[in-house]
Amino acid sequence: MVQTGSARWREGRTAENRKPCRLSLLSQRRALAPKGAAGGEDGAPGRNLLNGEELPGSCSRDLVPGDVLTVETPGGGGYGRS
Repeated sequence: MVQTGSARWREGRTAENRKPCRLSLLSQRRALAPKGAAGGEDGAPGRNLLNGEELPGSCSRDLVPGDVLTVETPGGGGYGRS
């Protein structure tokens, strides 16, 4: 899971591929973490993983059955001190 600033909700989605197909990703906010505000902790940048290996934010790949894609959305920075 993405390490985010202190928060109740965190994001991340995983899908296992069942048929041969083409994957195209166009995602942003993969290099810089969102900043916290008013003393809150910084969030984390997002990540795209294919079978556990990191992918760039924008790419295309051929997938085979059993490939596992994980998209971890950027974690928002926390607000306020803990």
